[in-house]
Amino acid sequence: MNTADSYFVIIVTILALIGFSLNLLLLYLIIWKSPRNLTPYRIFLANTTITQLFFAVFSVTSQPRVLSKHQYTIVIYLGPVQYFGEWFSYMSYVGILHLSLNSFISLMLSMIYRYFSIKFHRFTVNVSIILCIIGYSIPFLIFASCSHLVVSSSISANKAILEGMVENLESYHMVLSTNISNQIPIIILVVAVTFGLIPIYFVMYWCRYQIHKTLKETRSVHSPSTRDNARRLVHALTIQSIIPLVSVFPASTFWCLAQLGVVEPTAYSYFIIPCLSLGCIADPLVTIRCVLPYRRWILKMCRHTSSDLTTSNHDKSTVFHKP
Repeated sequence: MNTADSYFVIIVTILALIGFSLNLLLLYLIIWKSPRNLTPYRIFLANTTITQLFFAVFSVTSQPRVLSKHQYTIVIYLGPVQYFGEWFSYMSYVGILHLSLNSFISLMLSMIYRYFSIKFHRFTVNVSIILCIIGYSIPFLIFASCSHLVVSSSISANKAILEGMVENLESYHMVLSTNISNQIPIIILVVAVTFGLIPIYFVMYWCRYQIHKTLKETRSVHSPSTRDNARRLVHALTIQSIIPLVSVFPASTFWCLAQLGVVEPTAYSYFIIPCLSLGCIADPLVTIRCVLPYRRWILKMCRHTSSDLTTSNHDKSTVFHKP
């Protein structure tokens, strides 16, 4: 590994550990600190959180540098998965993409849930679980269909594709290339992760508009606390929906520009995974901030810790105090 690779590994590891820790904390709050009235909604929160947990695990074990040249995608693996063979290496990269897609679908389902719960007042736990399963079935089927992709680990073939863009390519343990122009599963995955966000955004913002419209029309039906909770959760989902604009869209845009030969692929290969990891960190922070029971528990723990530290310092200062 060169110096840039070392920095890349350090950055990805730090981002993944932060994201994993935050999502693990959020999962604890969802399971143990959710009030009864949050029960259907917490299924969707858990769905997003578990997806982000797996994303953190996949990214830190894979740590892929992704390059594009003509119709080829070349991935240099710098994580531990490089020692487990070609299939596990490439599927770890595909896994990262399919988890990113599922996190967007999960946000969309959360907004759909909020709309139907406000509009029709009934949304059971079983329905929530079924919706999450149906939502995940789409990225999972794409992920499973990629299990038979044709990849090449030939150093000479990959050098010819890259045309000298990466120095000392033979020093890397695992470098895999694939021709995406004649492999339907990877084309579907790439299109879903990039252009598939457009219909997801449309559904989310249509639901957002309908939620606010319904709350205005039914002031006498919903209590002030119900309206406030609904607005708070919609606000959280709206913020979370903006996160891909600074994480996924830049990464996919640079990938497309590299395919067209507009940008130089080597530099942006260090950019994709750290960029995608931002959502893994931002999502739990937004949820904890906007879901009132979780925020109160965190503030309570912070005050408790601060109080303990103050008491401890006071005790230390009075240990040798003479009466």
